[in-house]
Amino acid sequence: MIEWETVEGWVRTWLDMINYTFDNAIQTLTVSPFDSSITIIDTAMTAVEGVALVLVSMFFAIQLCNDAMLLKIQSYEQVFKLFFKFILAKVIVQNARGLMGILFNGFNSVAASLGDSNYGFLSSFGTDALISQPLDAGFLNLNYLLKYIETMPTFLILMGACWVINLILIGRLFEIIVYTVISPIPLATFAGEGWHDSAKAFIKSYAAVCLQGLVVIVMFYAFSQVAALLGGTDTMGITITALALALGVAKSGQWACLLYTSPSPRD
Repeated sequence: MIEWETVEGWVRTWLDMINYTFDNAIQTLTVSPFDSSITIIDTAMTAVEGVALVLVSMFFAIQLCNDAMLLKIQSYEQVFKLFFKFILAKVIVQNARGLMGILFNGFNSVAASLGDSNYGFLSSFGTDALISQPLDAGFLNLNYLLKYIETMPTFLILMGACWVINLILIGRLFEIIVYTVISPIPLATFAGEGWHDSAKAFIKSYAAVCLQGLVVIVMFYAFSQVAALLGGTDTMGITITALALALGVAKSGQWACLLYTSPSPRD
């Protein structure tokens, strides 16, 4: 016969598995692409930086020729201004990794400090929140087994939500790595007249991806409170809130972008 304590042990095993998967998401969220173990950034940026410096020189030459032909250069001050812009753009490109690191660490330090508090996905809920002991054990305690089977869809949905969250956050990490590697090229547009908006748009996009981590960590902290408001003492409230959390994480990138860009009419 199956004892109720055995069923509770199965439920705790599920909770531990779900919390472990969720903790992996927390760790993924706070991983820094500038970690010494991630060597692709240094390797790839060496090649990209060379291309970016060529673009800086090209923008400078085009601007110099254009101003000369339009007779805009009429004093040493204007020449100095062009050379200063060229040198500034060159310094920015050569220090792109450091600049992106400062921007990333500024947002990530807050998310990491919050993530250090290991509260777990369902740590605030006991086994009673997901399964309750039947009043009648039934023949050979089969009612205990049936009660456990009834909660299986909830466990599968919660585990699926955690895996979706993990996949999204791993994709965010790849996005940050790619943004960082190619950063010298858009930053090189600072040297070109009329191209400044490209560099500004890139910085805003990069900042939005970094801010996404903070948005996600806030949603993680709000999970248990929201679940309680929706009837967190039963499986329905927890399941609905978990699905909403996964959807929120999927849309967190869009929400972060709204802080830097104006929404389109369709939004």
